[in-house]
Amino acid sequence: MTQLCAIITGAGSGLGRAIALRLAAAGMTVRLAGRTESKLHAVADEIAALGGSAQVHALDLEDDHALAGLANELAGERLDVLVNCAGDWLIAMLEGTSDAQLDHLLRLNLRAPYVLARLLLPNLRRSDNASIINIGSIVTALSVPGVSAYTASKVGLKGLTGALAAELREELVRVVMISPGPADTPMRDAASPGIDKSLLVEPRTIAELVQVVVSLPRGITTSDFTLHSLRWG
Repeated sequence: MTQLCAIITGAGSGLGRAIALRLAAAGMTVRLAGRTESKLHAVADEIAALGGSAQVHALDLEDDHALAGLANELAGERLDVLVNCAGDWLIAMLEGTSDAQLDHLLRLNLRAPYVLARLLLPNLRRSDNASIINIGSIVTALSVPGVSAYTASKVGLKGLTGALAAELREELVRVVMISPGPADTPMRDAASPGIDKSLLVEPRTIAELVQVVVSLPRGITTSDFTLHSLRWG
């Protein structure tokens, strides 16, 4: 049986790491993409210690040349799963958000997933059961003050997910967005120091949902998900 292959962006920590570990545990070869090479290698070592297979691709996801280089490196190979997990967060009111901060969030949270989906679509077309999973946020389902730039990027990602799902439906490429509520990640710790952990979703729970979705039979998809603690909100 041919081993399935997945690429996960933001795989060096948090949700990306958890997703990479879960897909590797399910028997997939995982490609770990992200900015910090040392973190990616640490995750690759974890996967290897568990008997899995991982490859590291250190790159800046906001750099078009780096994205094109990744696509060139993978040219001709089959890809079964693309997980767009890399992202950043900003807590700032509208008047306190600079153009540079807005551009950064839009490039990383929205533009990179768009460009990667386009560049890697030939690889996904080689799969018998391809999936694109975009990691969103609970802010796509409710309005929260002080995160307007972040919300714009994630709502844009939700729109992109729906459009791609419709566009690729005839090719049976599954495109789904998973939008967690606050998750227990380093990014959440930085944004909300001292937050009650009982309000947070464990990364492994989100990773398990990703694995369930990408394991659906060919031609079967599901609606987008929000996922949050019953104690939150």
